[in-house]
Amino acid sequence: MQRRGEGRPAIAASSRIGGAAIAEFEDEWRHLCRAATRDEPFLRPEWIRIHLESFEPEARLRLVHARRGDRLVAILPLVEEKARWKGIPYRRLRSASGVHSCRFDLLAEAGEEEAAARAIFDHLASIPGWDVLELRDVPLGGRAERLLDLAAASGFSIGTWESMRTPYVVLPESGGMEALRRGLSSKFRANLRRRRKKIAQGAELRLRRFDHAEPRVLEDFYRLEAAGWKGRRGTAIAADPRTRAFYDRVAAFAEAEGILALYSLERNGKPVAMHFGLASGDRYYLPKPAYDESFSSSSPGQLLMEDVLGDCVERGLHVFDFLGPQMDWKMDWTDRVLPHRWCFVHRPSARGKALYLARRKIGPWLSRRLPRGGLFGG
Repeated sequence: MQRRGEGRPAIAASSRIGGAAIAEFEDEWRHLCRAATRDEPFLRPEWIRIHLESFEPEARLRLVHARRGDRLVAILPLVEEKARWKGIPYRRLRSASGVHSCRFDLLAEAGEEEAAARAIFDHLASIPGWDVLELRDVPLGGRAERLLDLAAASGFSIGTWESMRTPYVVLPESGGMEALRRGLSSKFRANLRRRRKKIAQGAELRLRRFDHAEPRVLEDFYRLEAAGWKGRRGTAIAADPRTRAFYDRVAAFAEAEGILALYSLERNGKPVAMHFGLASGDRYYLPKPAYDESFSSSSPGQLLMEDVLGDCVERGLHVFDFLGPQMDWKMDWTDRVLPHRWCFVHRPSARGKALYLARRKIGPWLSRRLPRGGLFGG
């Protein structure tokens, strides 16, 4: 009797170095996304390439991948670089992601996660020279967590740091928007009615959705976002050419994939709140919202949220994912959050052990006793 798995080739992992590796693997990578447990835009090759070309064009990419025979079953895009922590130099492998990446994880074919993670960890352990593996914003329950379990079992020191808790709304399968509203507080529902009546007084309110990356619509969004507190703090998309290029390219990619969902709540034809959104599979993702602060007393951002949620329910979507950190305005709509963590694996070398000890033991002690910047000036 043939046992399960007998006769199948074992999973083996290896690496490709350099940005050209993304193009080399792109077709297989995209197929792997469709075969994964959850296909999220942030794990697709286009998203990783856009991030690197926009923010880190000189980064040294190490594309770690695993195959069962000729079939790609897992991929982990990393950046190889020198770094410093509190003045301590070290070499690291880190996720090919950043502040605008939303989340990161090991991408693996459904049913192959365990074997693929083991093959990838064994390959990582065989790579000489690195001291720390750093993966940012891995969702709780993500496949990358298995790498930490395998590392700990092999004598590597591991650590995690909770980076954010992302709110999300589970959309009702029946009952429509009224079913969702029943889950909100009566005070919040009353505030929505009052604010909608106030902003609509003497004006026409209209919700619009754009599935194409129209330059005019994108300009409206960037201008609206920069007109508020983000513009004053210099953190708006339009304040940084690299960030602007990133979102322009994400919009073009999302349009090509059929997942772009730009929403605009217009008052007499002028946007008062907008979403730079993505609708992929059964989920709506909100990388960036914006609203006109001159109408803040009417909370146009929350009124747009109500309209977009209603549209998502009508379209049969199952989850509204706010992305980013927990905020009060998001929690008006839900009591559910998905924790995200930075995950660290320290190699059991002299430098790896020293850095782990410094971070785990000395770091917190120093932060309580020394001026900002620490003993080594950050």
